[in-house]
Amino acid sequence: MNTKNFTMQKNAKIIISALKNHSYDAYIVGGYLRDMMLGKRVNDIDIATDALPDEVTKIFKDKYIVAHTGIKYGTVTVIIDNVPIEITTYRSESNYLDGRHPQKINFEKDIKYDLSRRDFTINAMAYNDDRGLIDIFNSKFDLENKIIRCVGNPRKRFKEDKLRMLRAIRFASQLNFEIEQNTFDAIKSLSHTINDISIERINVELTKMLLTEKPSKAFILMYETGLLKHILPVIDDMYGYDQQNPYHQYDLFFHTMSVLNNVKNDIILRLSALFHDTGKLYTKTVDENGIAHFYGHNKISKEIAVKYLKKLRYTNNIINIVSLLVEKHMIAPDTITPKGIRRLISYIGKENINYLVELQKADSMSTTIGDNDIFEKKVKQVLDEENIFTKKDLALNGNDIKKLGYTGKEIGEILNYLMEIVLDEPRLNTKEILLQKIKDMQ
Repeated sequence: MNTKNFTMQKNAKIIISALKNHSYDAYIVGGYLRDMMLGKRVNDIDIATDALPDEVTKIFKDKYIVAHTGIKYGTVTVIIDNVPIEITTYRSESNYLDGRHPQKINFEKDIKYDLSRRDFTINAMAYNDDRGLIDIFNSKFDLENKIIRCVGNPRKRFKEDKLRMLRAIRFASQLNFEIEQNTFDAIKSLSHTINDISIERINVELTKMLLTEKPSKAFILMYETGLLKHILPVIDDMYGYDQQNPYHQYDLFFHTMSVLNNVKNDIILRLSALFHDTGKLYTKTVDENGIAHFYGHNKISKEIAVKYLKKLRYTNNIINIVSLLVEKHMIAPDTITPKGIRRLISYIGKENINYLVELQKADSMSTTIGDNDIFEKKVKQVLDEENIFTKKDLALNGNDIKKLGYTGKEIGEILNYLMEIVLDEPRLNTKEILLQKIKDMQ
């Protein structure tokens, strides 16, 4: 991890050079520097400087768009070639009264003050081409050894900003790092305070965890630190829950974690995987052979998913799709017929059927059944036949029915009746046949 080989992004060089030409210091910092040192793709550019916000504005306003996005905290955003670059004045912070935001901010002239206020060592370095790497917390060592460690006293860091507890876990999952023991212990001792922060901020961190390459790591860490029971108690309750079924080699928690890892990196799929079996906690029955069954758990799981997703402030679109997938995840690939698949597509929508295919496959892979593509092949065959799946695809419409003398609710009822006929037999979807079906009703 040799900083001599760094190639700083052109726009970052422009900013730092301009500040230097006006006798100010400036460094790349934070996630931009961390990811650059890890050889990862760099997106957001963060620069720290001893120039005050008004001075930064004065330097760049004539040539670039300047936005005062976080002026209260000393941040000015300069936009170069449609790329926003955050420039923040060195600062120290104190009096975190709400467990998230500092009440008092002091602008500083020394980069060391700014690095000392940061959350983790891997985010507490600074670099420019003149001075090289500024590393006062042995951060490079932690980065090279894949360690998440708080800057200074971890309890103090987490009390200042309780969101940092989730950020520690998110970074550990995202980067596949380990959390240093004192930092881990501090999270464990303060986990009960996590709901002091807004649900919107929890949503952001949880979503980022779900979209990591292996989200199970984040959920296991949340369980081990006690955070999970305060954010998603229903998932916490799954830990150690014996499924007592020959198809399941894992307890309910680790089965869910396996499904979570096996679905594609998509928030709808990841949330569906997370909640798909939550209803098993409330539907377990054991037969005379000691085998457990969970009849109707999919419907309970749907209710649980809706409850938690609303609480976590996910969008209505996400909630609607996830609830449909959770409700219908109990597909029997070997026995479902083309007619059953047509009805399934009609119910959840053609645009969502591939989500269900993905969820079913991941669920199967996480049992003793293993990888199974039977359902996928059956769905593909039905879709290839271009069968109709909605009332809009019927060969006649409401106006056609209205011409026959029907009005109001009658029209909707007839369309539903015709839809049922065509789902059973797609070949009947011609205007002549459907008109005859209506006449036969009279």
